[in-house]
Order: sequence, then structure tokens, then C-alpha cells
Amino acid sequence: MTWTEKLDNFWIGLLIGISFPLMMFFFYWMFCYSQLSFPRGFMRYLMNGYLLSGVIKLCGLGNLLLFYFGLKTRIDNFSKGIIVSLLAYVALVAYVSYYLEPDLS
Repeated sequence: MTWTEKLDNFWIGLLIGISFPLMMFFFYWMFCYSQLSFPRGFMRYLMNGYLLSGVIKLCGLGNLLLFYFGLKTRIDNFSKGIIVSLLAYVALVAYVSYYLEPDLS
């Protein structure tokens, strides 16, 4: 069994698709805003500046690279898991945009 056959699983794609943007969120904090405390200070900064939805969108873009990787290596079930995780992140962005960040217009 090759590594692509091992990786061709819906649940593995879903797990990687959910955890990869979280890892990107951590790296975004580490490289750009490491002077703020990670969970509390950074989230407060993003919420007060109405930047949280934009940062979530930026971190979710990494899933498109994973999806492209799944298409090129023809691991379709993995790609389906990535798509479902992208839909979960779209729902998260919609929630943050409409309920947590006030209308600025």
C-alpha cells in the first residue's frame, strides 16, 4: 500500500483540513504578533480591530493548497474531506462577520 492510498481517506482529509488553518493561525501570530500573548491578547487585538474574519479567511486559504495537492495526486476522498472542512470555515467566517464583528457602515 502506497502513501497515497493510506492518505486517501475522508476522515484524514477532514482532520488535516481543520487542523492546517489552525496551525497557520498560530504561525501568523508567531511571525507577526508574537509580542501579544497568544490566546487572550491576540484574540482581543483581532476582535477590537475587526480583523478576525480576515485572518480566518487568510488561514483558510491554505486548504486550497491541500485541495490542489489532493487533485494532483488523485486522492479523491482526501479532497472531499478538505472541501467539507472548507465549508466549516466558511460557516465560521459567516458567523464571525455577522455576529461578532459589528456593521461598520
